[in-house]
This record gives sequence, C-alpha cells and structure tokens, in this order.
Amino acid sequence: MRFPRRAAESVYWQEQRLRGRGPVRERLDWLRANQERTPAEIAELQFDKLRAVFRHAYATVPYYRQVMDEHDIRDLESPADLRRLPVLTRDVLIREQDRLVSTEADRDTLQTNYSSGSTGRRAEFKQDLDFRMWMRAHQLRTYEWCAGWRLGDPFVLLWGSEIYWSFKQLLDRTENFLTNRREFNTFHLSPDLINSVLDQLVRFQPTLISTYSNAMHLIAKEAERRKVSIPGLRAVQGTSEPLPPALRATIGQALDCQVYDKYGMRETNIVAHEHPGGGPMMIQAENVYVEFLDDDGEPCADGQTGRMVVTTLNNRSMPLLRYETSDLAAPLARTADTVLPYPAMTSVAGRLQDLIVTPDGSHVDAYLFSYLFMRFPEVHWFQVVQHEPDRLHVKMYAPEGLRKDTADAVLDRIRHHTGYPFAVEFETLQRMPESSTGKFRLCVSELGRSATTGSVRG
Repeated sequence: MRFPRRAAESVYWQEQRLRGRGPVRERLDWLRANQERTPAEIAELQFDKLRAVFRHAYATVPYYRQVMDEHDIRDLESPADLRRLPVLTRDVLIREQDRLVSTEADRDTLQTNYSSGSTGRRAEFKQDLDFRMWMRAHQLRTYEWCAGWRLGDPFVLLWGSEIYWSFKQLLDRTENFLTNRREFNTFHLSPDLINSVLDQLVRFQPTLISTYSNAMHLIAKEAERRKVSIPGLRAVQGTSEPLPPALRATIGQALDCQVYDKYGMRETNIVAHEHPGGGPMMIQAENVYVEFLDDDGEPCADGQTGRMVVTTLNNRSMPLLRYETSDLAAPLARTADTVLPYPAMTSVAGRLQDLIVTPDGSHVDAYLFSYLFMRFPEVHWFQVVQHEPDRLHVKMYAPEGLRKDTADAVLDRIRHHTGYPFAVEFETLQRMPESSTGKFRLCVSELGRSATTGSVRG
C-alpha cells in the first residue's frame, strides 16, 4: 500500500514535530535555499561556521584547549590557519575520548556511536540531538539530488548495520509505512534474501533506493538474471562503500535507472554527494570543512590526490577538528557544468571491501565482521581472509593478548551470523600491519571475481 505523495510528506513532518524533531524542516529549507547562493557566499558561510566551532572548541573542550595553547592559536583569521593544529588521528580519538567532549555538551541527548570499522579499528564518539537533526536534513537533501526525488515519493533503504537496527522502534516502522518508506536489513546477503528483497522492491515500486553498493549490485545481477524490472525506479544511491565503474554500470543497466555516489562516515555524517544529473562529488560545506593533503601535509592542487582531513561543523558536543579519515581523493576546480555552488572533489579511492562467500552461495558483507568485532574491545584490529570456500583466516591484533573464551565467542558468532560452519584459523599479530593509506580491507577474498561481486578491487 502507498499513500499520495503530498499526504505522506505531511504525515512525515507531523511525525517529526511530535518526536521533537521539528527543527529538521527548518534546516532542510535552509539547505535548499543555500543551493541558490554563489560559491563565494557558500565559502563565507562555511568559514563562519568553521570559526565558530573552533572558538567553541577552545572555550569548552579540554583536549583542544591544551592543543591550541601548545600551538599558540585560539582563533582563525582564514581557513589556512586551521593547519596550525595537528591532525586528529584515530589513536588520539580513542585515547582522548573523554577530553574531546565539550563541557557544554547536551548530555541529555548524547548518544554513543562507533566508527564503521573500515580501518579495522574500533572508535567511539558522541553525538547530540542537534547533530542528528542536521544529519537527517542533509540526508533528505541528498535524496532530493537523486533524479528529482521528493519527500513522500516511495523510498527504500537497504542497510546492514546492526547498530542502526538496534535503534529502530515500532514507531519508526509505523512512520515508514505512513510516509512511503521501507527498510530492509541486508546484514546477511543469502540468495534467498536477495530474491526476497527483489520481489518486495518490484511490488513496492520505489522511486529511490539508498543502499550499500555491493548489496545493490547483487540485487541488480539477480534482476538481470530473472529479466525483471523495478517499476517506477528512477535512481539508486550507493553509500558506505566505493562505487567503482563496473558496479555502477551493472546497477544502472540492469535496473534502467540513474546511479549516484555518496560519501560519508559515522563520525561526520555526509561529506560529499554526486552532483544532480551526474558530475563531480559536491562537498557538503554546511556540514564539514575538508582538507586534501599531500605527503608533506600541504594542500593538494586541483586534481592532485591526497588524504582527506575533515572538520565537523554541526556537533558542538564533540567537535572533531582536522579528523584523519585516511581516505584518498582530490579537490576539483569548478566547471561550467557544475550548477550547485559547493566545492567539488573526486570520488574516494581505497575503500572497496570484498564479500565473503559461503559454499552454498550466500554472500557475507564485510560490515558484519565490523559489527561482530566491535563487541570485543580487546581486539584493536582485524582482517578476515578467505583462501578456500569453507575456511577463513582471521588476523587479529590484541595488545593484551587474545583470551581463549574471546576466540571461542568470535568463532561462534561467525558461524551463527554467516549461517555456515566455517573452519576458522586465528592469527594473533604482535603489532598492526602497515598500510600506505592507513586503511585496510576488512575482508580479503582470494576466491576470484566470480565468487564475489566481479568488481575491481581497491
């Protein structure tokens, strides 16, 4: 059952107001209006927010006060001044978590979130209600950038994060039903689940699907095999994983729709989204300030790939200044085809995760293992390598050692969540491996392209 778009939109805003999220609408209206500004006006707006966050951090965040005093900087005259601060690494984030929380934090609404684990390293951070309302407004705006989707149009989220699902309530499901939104858990991508989700998509006929790229690729391949289409589908938004050309082409061709790329992380919310109608990635300047740095820590020229360092602009309770993402991308100069006034960048390189495949043909997403290992704080880093269909090699770095009961619990959870009795070999490392980017694939499949997604590895 689907409701008229206008009715679904009206219900959505009523629900947001009743749940204490009324300001989301004001934020979305402001974000929409910003699209009519000039690039110079956006740059000025972004710097005003950056400067305000910087001053707030000095005044209320113990860690930043110490660091800023040590480097003799307490205010910004230009964005370039920000580089006088050291980069905030994940190690520092883990070590200084308590001192990174503002003394003026909205503690009544603070929630603890976790890094996605794409580096294999677990980190916690705090986010308040104001951040979450900005996050929702930015999400809605990026959806609107996908083939003209509007709030109330049929929408589907395919998601595999157990953290996300742990926050879901009956009220969320009711709201989804009344606002033409559906959500499906793709945590364990078995052939039966892929077919079931495809059948439900065909029946529901969404205008837009937002999903893990690998999950949508598998669904698109099944649709291609079965020669079925999803009526009414105009766009797919890939997120949380890289969207290499092979996956993009397969999804677009098999489902006859536009395909868009989105880049973000739990620490920061959305960082960039592909320009409406196609084009470069547009940095969400109201939400983040992004630096692209070369090997010497100097700013990259347009088109020069460097590591991304991000400053959050909407989390006053735990601002992250110059957060090291370890992702690689390049800033881009504006072109005549760039209509929106935001700074541009390339797609991010180096985050492609492999899928683990079971002998019966089920695919297990790398994020399952991220969720699994998150429950064991003594494990600081891990990587799952598959050399054979029925066997996994699990590398773990645990500075205090790996207890037998932890290894047994990991083994049980792997078998439970994958639905297959894998033989698992554990390797305990004395130190973390080195990486040229600081990132590691959580899962490495050596079974060949046909066993996984057929995509180019990154």
